[in-house]
Amino acid sequence: MLRLLLLLMLVMPASWAAPIDSFSFEEQQQEDRYKRLIEEIRCVKCQNTTIAGSNADLARDHRMKVYEMMKQNKSDREIREWFVVRYGDFVLYRPQVDSRTWLLWGLPLLLVPAGIVLLMMQMRRRRTHAVDESVSEGELSESEQKRLDEVLK
Repeated sequence: MLRLLLLLMLVMPASWAAPIDSFSFEEQQQEDRYKRLIEEIRCVKCQNTTIAGSNADLARDHRMKVYEMMKQNKSDREIREWFVVRYGDFVLYRPQVDSRTWLLWGLPLLLVPAGIVLLMMQMRRRRTHAVDESVSEGELSESEQKRLDEVLK
């Protein structure tokens, strides 16, 4: 079995292996910037992976485009805008806050306090209901006591 596995590894074409980009950078800061940018941009083919983590041909082209734009001294904002203009806000893992995305960013800030208030109201309602039940269970009114006495006799 081991021999068969070794034979398959030798015969397997190198084209099946994942592609490796080899870009050269003058400074470590540029490489760090490049890595940060490709982690922020979504692969439009894979849709749930960054272009850094995708082996799709389109992702490889996008990594090349980021590298070329960096060589043209484009800012991070200009690079992101190029992708947004071409593919929409979906291409960014962290869309910018603007008039179209304020609800996306603001809704969690509104829902969490609203949920806490509703939870507190429900707990208070249960507590008062439990107190009302314990009071009503302990004592009988005069008419109820008379009726009970008659039934027991």
